[in-house]
Amino acid sequence: MITNIGRTLSAAAVTAAAGVALAAAPANAAAPAWETLSRPSPEQGAAYILPFDAENAVGKTRQPMCGSCKLSEKLWQKTGNSWKELTPPADAGIDALAGTAADDVWAIGRKDTSTGVFRVNHYDGTSWSGNLNPDTQKLELLAAKAVSRTSLWAVGDSRANGAPAVTHWNGTSWNTTTFDQIQGVLDGVDVRAENDIWAVGYRTAGGLANDRFQGLALHYDGTRWTEVPVPATAKVSTLLDSVRSSGPNDVWVTGHILDEKGLGAPRTGAYVLHWDGATWTRRDVPGAKFANSAAVYDGRVHLGVSGGSGSKLVRWTGSAWEAVSGVQAGLDGVSTLATTRDGALYLAGFSGSDTIFGGREYYLQRLGAPTVR
Repeated sequence: MITNIGRTLSAAAVTAAAGVALAAAPANAAAPAWETLSRPSPEQGAAYILPFDAENAVGKTRQPMCGSCKLSEKLWQKTGNSWKELTPPADAGIDALAGTAADDVWAIGRKDTSTGVFRVNHYDGTSWSGNLNPDTQKLELLAAKAVSRTSLWAVGDSRANGAPAVTHWNGTSWNTTTFDQIQGVLDGVDVRAENDIWAVGYRTAGGLANDRFQGLALHYDGTRWTEVPVPATAKVSTLLDSVRSSGPNDVWVTGHILDEKGLGAPRTGAYVLHWDGATWTRRDVPGAKFANSAAVYDGRVHLGVSGGSGSKLVRWTGSAWEAVSGVQAGLDGVSTLATTRDGALYLAGFSGSDTIFGGREYYLQRLGAPTVR
């Protein structure tokens, strides 16, 4: 199915968050203590974790840089304090993970082959499906969110015309929407409800030859997709990577900015936006280079960052970012934040440099569900 985007909202203004600084965490904050979890693999670093509850999770590890060797990724299943390798089909890709339980896991990604076909494989606790990509010739899927065992939303783009794309699995079949009037890609998705879904990425500005990009945000209300315009940043490219929503008036988007050299240029800084239902406001974390992952814990957005100085895990107080205490000392970055249905927060982080000589340490931590204050 191909739908049109209803541009029902006028161009939203962005307010620069000048003077926003890291505030000290309040001394009387009531919160459970962080616990350090066992790592899936001593040889590989935890690049991503998808927790389901206190006992069960899946995780992806990545081999550190190793000179001329071929980097490899592995998939793991956590039961209690133990991890076991979960071997996907030989042709599967595991760039993105989604699911609702240990017997409802989706692995999505592009296998390193000459075809470059994006694959979608499902694990039912016993065996893996074959490739379930609804259009193996055209559809590239980059991120996904599972709502239930019969509802998976995935986003990416269409090879056919370079248009952003969204597809939905209802338990038996796919329904795909492409936005053919836009040239671009969707890189992140969040589903608060089946009638409250956000997808973000970027669109080309002036065509592919211009090599300039602008942030793209779309919202689904259960009936149609609507573009929520993200103002461009002059002389640079802005790309949106992830989105987290705790309500229609509280949506957080992370991304990054490139200088005018285009996609091949180095990142010039983390980029954080907040949508209050009417306006986008810049809420960048001072000093951070990368905004890697966001999650809503205890009613507040938490952001994992890397690069620069200061805490690598911060939360929004309503007026400023404050450091979250209790995380692993010496963290250089947080790669993943994720929450479970009971409200616990999981963190995958690292310290040290990822070089051909190794030297990077990886950590997994869990913060239990908030206590009653």
